[in-house]
Amino acid sequence: MLIEAALIATVLAHRQMGAVPRSLRQERSEHYDRRDRAHAVRAARSRWLHAHGAGASFLCGVVRPVPPRPDVGGPPPVLGAEVPVIAAVLPETFSFLVDPPEDFISDDPIEAGSLPRAALREVVVLRDEVEVARPAAESFDDEPDVAVVLRWGDQEQWLWFRSAWLAWRTADRFTEAAPEV
Repeated sequence: MLIEAALIATVLAHRQMGAVPRSLRQERSEHYDRRDRAHAVRAARSRWLHAHGAGASFLCGVVRPVPPRPDVGGPPPVLGAEVPVIAAVLPETFSFLVDPPEDFISDDPIEAGSLPRAALREVVVLRDEVEVARPAAESFDDEPDVAVVLRWGDQEQWLWFRSAWLAWRTADRFTEAAPEV
């Protein structure tokens, strides 16, 4: 009887100590949901890349919202956050993919735009409108933001990085995949 009482007391004590508070259970559940969602998005991106015959894909920085121009009428657009962009090297084009928002109906990537590979005429790395020298090695110190600027025809696209070394790696990937650059 004494052993049974001690066993019951131990079980009850562990049950009370081991009880996970509701907030922690909720946090853990949200963590697992985010992890599952990230896996589903990666799998959908892989399927998209395979279906479109991509030879490669790589993270190519972030796109920042463009502030309203004074010469364009109407209410100013609501500016969102930076959006990470992935470049897919397809047989004839670069496709720019973004992951779908969490509340989007599908896990499939959103094709935000494309650029014919043969049209790309210049890839530069800039900081404050000045070309950035290629760093010898990656720096782990904070750096001012730099941009990889893709130019074709009379258009350009700015892709932002927090590292000149990463920006140059991305610029090299575009240059290698474009036949005329």
